Amino acid sequence: MEAFVKSYTTESVLISLGYPDPLVAARQQARMILLGRRARYQSAIQQLEIQWGCSLAEMRARYTAHRREDFAADDDYLQWQWYSDALELVKDQLDAVSKQ
Repeated sequence: MEAFVKSYTTESVLISLGYPDPLVAARQQARMILLGRRARYQSAIQQLEIQWGCSLAEMRARYTAHRREDFAADDDYLQWQWYSDALELVKDQLDAVSKQ
């Protein structure tokens, strides 16, 4: 009895999954990763909005007010700003990956 042995390549596996072009598969994977990041960042921003009961702009005003230091508020503002910037970056990257 002879065993049937099939040799697979990346290209043959991608084709069997419905991706005749490896770049299409890479775009889909990148899109899924970016959608996950977007959801994570949006969730973190929403939690900060609920926690502080204000918008990022209002939090920025508190941060720049120089009346007194509030380390927890300062840390949350910087983290909130980072999430906001990262969310914009992810949106731009999603737009770039989605084109074509």
